[in-house]
Amino acid sequence: MTSSATRRENDLWLLETLVPKTAVNNLSVVFEVTGRLSAGTLHRALDDVVRRHRALRTVARVGERGLELDVREDVEITLDVHRVEDEPAVGEERLRRCIAQPFALEGGPLLRAALFSGTERDTVCLVAHHLVFDAMSGGVVLQDLVTAYEARAAGASLPDTFAEGLWLPEREPSAESLEFWKRHLDGYRADGLGLWCDKDGDPAVTLAGDVHHHVLSPEADAAVTRLRRALRAPKAVVLLSAYYLTLALHGAGPDLVVGVPASTRDTASQQAVGYHVNMLPLRSRLGADRTVREVATEVRAAFFEALAHPDVPAETFLPQDRGDRPAWRNTLFRHVFNYVPTDFRNTFTLAGLPAVQRLVENGTSKYDLEFFASESADTALLSVLFNTQVLDAADVTALVARYDELLARLPEELDTPVGRLSCWSGADRSAVPAAEPADGPDSLYEAVRRTAESAPERIAVRTRAGDLDYAALWRHVTAEQAPALDDERAAGAVTALRALRQDTGAAPAEGEASGAPAATVARRVAATAVGLARAVGAEPGTTVRWAAPAGSPESTTELFLALACGGTAAGTDDAKDAAVLLCTPHQAADLPGAAGPLTGRKVLVAGEPLPPAVAARLLAEGAEVHTGYRPEGEPHWVAVRRVTTAEDAQRMGGQPLAGAAPSVTGPDARPLPPGLRGRLALADEGAPRLTAQTARWRTDGTLEVFGATPARRAELALLERPEVAAAAAAPVPAPDGSDTAVLTAWVVAADGPGRDDRALADLLLAHCAATLPAAAVPEALVTVEALPLKDGHPDRERLAAEHTGRPADGGEGSGEPAADEELTASLVRVWGEFLDTAGLDADANFFTEGGHSLLGAQLVQRVKKATGAALRLADLFANPTPRAFAALLSGPEHRVTGPVV
Repeated sequence: MTSSATRRENDLWLLETLVPKTAVNNLSVVFEVTGRLSAGTLHRALDDVVRRHRALRTVARVGERGLELDVREDVEITLDVHRVEDEPAVGEERLRRCIAQPFALEGGPLLRAALFSGTERDTVCLVAHHLVFDAMSGGVVLQDLVTAYEARAAGASLPDTFAEGLWLPEREPSAESLEFWKRHLDGYRADGLGLWCDKDGDPAVTLAGDVHHHVLSPEADAAVTRLRRALRAPKAVVLLSAYYLTLALHGAGPDLVVGVPASTRDTASQQAVGYHVNMLPLRSRLGADRTVREVATEVRAAFFEALAHPDVPAETFLPQDRGDRPAWRNTLFRHVFNYVPTDFRNTFTLAGLPAVQRLVENGTSKYDLEFFASESADTALLSVLFNTQVLDAADVTALVARYDELLARLPEELDTPVGRLSCWSGADRSAVPAAEPADGPDSLYEAVRRTAESAPERIAVRTRAGDLDYAALWRHVTAEQAPALDDERAAGAVTALRALRQDTGAAPAEGEASGAPAATVARRVAATAVGLARAVGAEPGTTVRWAAPAGSPESTTELFLALACGGTAAGTDDAKDAAVLLCTPHQAADLPGAAGPLTGRKVLVAGEPLPPAVAARLLAEGAEVHTGYRPEGEPHWVAVRRVTTAEDAQRMGGQPLAGAAPSVTGPDARPLPPGLRGRLALADEGAPRLTAQTARWRTDGTLEVFGATPARRAELALLERPEVAAAAAAPVPAPDGSDTAVLTAWVVAADGPGRDDRALADLLLAHCAATLPAAAVPEALVTVEALPLKDGHPDRERLAAEHTGRPADGGEGSGEPAADEELTASLVRVWGEFLDTAGLDADANFFTEGGHSLLGAQLVQRVKKATGAALRLADLFANPTPRAFAALLSGPEHRVTGPVV
């Protein structure tokens, strides 16, 4: 009996078209037996179980119009037997590889089995496709397999109860349930699903997943008991409420939906095997003013109402057209909570042999984050699945620890507003550096005074006009009237230090306005200068090259760094003995040059990311390389770190400098713990001042800063590639004269002339597309021999003026390379056929013209069959027009020529 798949079943298939050759829909039942099982008896028992359950005799195949299911009278299940040498039992990695083998939807069985025989224990691994199986099915099948194996092993007949298993056909949702869910989701906008620890960008989908296991602490477990009484709620609601709150404290919400799986079986059909589970979209409002008690009360009500209406799958409320967003991500929710009041490490006996279940995941994750809570004898176990494209393992571990500690505190905070709950764990507080007494401008002023007293004849400033020792410098700084000095550099040094006098209680001299921009620059640079000298290990008496343009923040930094360590600021012509060289990455690329050999010298780079190729050369020449972070628009360094490998050169941030007193804050201006991205704030005369930069604390206590604009993010991504020696990016006016801007990137290739510019551009643009959000991917890329500089930094305005919109090959526009005209024309016809629309052209967007995911999967299947190209549904989402799809097909990956027939 053949039938077309339901929408739920088609959605499973669509997911596989996005990530072919993966186990995204594979479920497993794994158990381990102490002793030896009979492979023959086990195989016969499996046949008994398959004959009993109609779902296990169901096969699937993909036809021209989509997925089709067929129930067979008999299906032969294979049992693969493997001998595990020199190990008591099979390891988890080998089991995971077994589970990760995909099913081909070509009419074969959707269940398979393997027996792994170790030296002491045998392990059975059953793998089933989600089309015919769910978590509750696993318990039923395991129970039936035990019954059948024991009967076969004893030579007995199967019990009378082992007749045809229950079959639960798909039921249409009731009108009452549909109405409930429409009310429940009325007005919901899924714009609060992201977490502040999510990775950047929407990379190509793999659904790669991992799992983190956690046992609730005794404190959290005791809190659950207290909360159940206080809230009159079951354990599932308590744990789910804490999950909502944890997500909110990590950036989700305030209007938030979490997926909660629920069985559609009624009381009489609990033993039915098949795909009988719906994901229910539970909604909670987590506004900052709502109390914990109010949130938990709402969650309790929603939970029980949802379980009373489980017959409506969440897919009912998903729009078919998802062409404007990553196709693999659920548009209602990204986070799932599942509670099962049993221990999945279930122990039992099989023909007298001790046995225990093992929980092994398939290595994928459909959702960003899934909390799976189950019970052990004395506490709750959390198996936390996460998508590794979205979340790092370290961030998930930290989130779970915060969940545990939050749960332990909640009994005392039931009437606390959500906006006042703390997200910090004990580990977080240990990781972020304690707030030390901040260095201020007076710390530099005092450093100069101490050197003037202890080493008055030491040279403070060396210029072309002569030397200025510390004694003379201090006299000029403390004089009632500003001295008249002929040398511009020496005069600048005195002026900068005199600007700091007000911070020591001295009144500024007449004509010296303490609030002038130059004075503000001097105070901010001075506040971090002593900390910078300590961080890079500048010894007393160190000579620092003083080469930046006079009056610039960079020049002030060089001067104050030298003075902070009681050293000498030396002009460019006299700096061959300088132990410290400050420069931009573009200036670093020209080292050593006139600066002389670099062995043993400190090279401090700030202002832009340091290209790995430049870092590698500096390290190879013996330099001690440090990168500093100076926020765009700020005069002073905020953090610094030593670079020991070229691969680590580009990361912005480092050890925070005390004088900057940086912090990372959320939208409510509260400090965020490690791993969570927020706005970088700097100390400004005692009050935090927000910058435009995004940053986060790392667990080692260092600061990591991210590009604030799409252009800066594009530059960072380009500099990750070894083929790039330098890069700049900026929005420029579109070539067609429209108001839209085109993000354009310019790169200097590391290998110089003779390269293939088009191939390089394709490589770099593909890298950006795979690692950046769409807004930060350059639309045009230009290769140049060198970047024009202004004050040591790329002159982006000049680049934009000279190269507006010009692509790497010098042609017109920056679109896809021209595809075969016949191929493009044939795809226009295919688009028209599937969309049932006449008059389409090569730029018709499949999704905006009325296409949806299911229709798109059928189109991809058609083109795949006609061309033999290894296509995925994701390819259509990324290339939704005939012209773009033709460029993909004719490109180097597929090399299709001629029309699609």
